[in-house]
Amino acid sequence: MAREAYLSQQADTRLSLTARRKSSLRTVNDRRQVEQLYRPRWRRVLMAGLRGSALVALLAAGTVWTFDQKKPEFPRPAAGRINFPAAVINAVKPSEDPFRIAQVLRRYTRNDAHADRIARAVVSEGRRRDVDPMLVVGVMLVESDDLNPRARSFVGARGLMQVMPFHGGNWRCKSSDLYNIEDNICHGVGVLADNIKRAPNLRVALQRYNGCVSGSNTPNCGSYSGKVMKTRSRATSQLLALNPHPLN
Repeated sequence: MAREAYLSQQADTRLSLTARRKSSLRTVNDRRQVEQLYRPRWRRVLMAGLRGSALVALLAAGTVWTFDQKKPEFPRPAAGRINFPAAVINAVKPSEDPFRIAQVLRRYTRNDAHADRIARAVVSEGRRRDVDPMLVVGVMLVESDDLNPRARSFVGARGLMQVMPFHGGNWRCKSSDLYNIEDNICHGVGVLADNIKRAPNLRVALQRYNGCVSGSNTPNCGSYSGKVMKTRSRATSQLLALNPHPLN
C-alpha cells in the first residue's frame, strides 16, 4: 500500500514509479480516494444529480404530508359545563332592582315602607307588561309628585298613577281598590301598556294615558309626555348614581 502513494499515470496508461522529490502529484493514501479521482466525470455529475433529486423529492413529500394533516378540532364546551358565578348569571339591571328604585323614591316620600312597596310593584308589573319600570316611575312622579297613595284629582282619578275609576276591576289585578298601592300600579301599568301597544309612538301613548287626545281634557296637557320623559330621565340618573353595593 505504501508504494501506491507514488504511482503516477503515464501516456501509455501504465503505472510507473517516480521519485518522491521530483513528483508534482499529491500523496493519496486511501484507495477509495484514488478510485474517486479516476472515476469518469459523467458518473460524478450523475451521482450529484441523483442526490439533489432525492433531496428535492424528500422535501416535496414532507410538504405534501404537512398539508394533508388535518387541523386539530377542539370541541366547544357545552353551555351547561361552564360554571359562571351566580352574580354574573343573575345580574340585575339597575332599572329592575327594587332596592335601588326604592332608594330613588325615598327622595319623594318620607314613608320608607311605601317606597319599598311601590318599587316592588313597579318592577313586578313592568316585567309582566313589558314596560320599562323607570317609565312607570316617570308617569307616577308626574301624576303624584309626593307619592301619595290616597291622591285624588278634581276629575276623580285616584292613587299613585291617577287611574280613573272605570278602569277598576280590569287588567287582571287582584282587586279594584285604586287606593291600594299594588292594585293602583297594576291598573296604571295595564292602561299604559295598552296605550303603548295601540299608539304609533311613545309620545302619543303618554298623551292618551293622560286623556289628552284633543288637548282640551286637561289644561296644558300637550306638554304631558315631555314632562314624563324629563322626569324619567332625572330619576334614571339618580338611580345610576347610587352605589350598587351599599355598606351595611
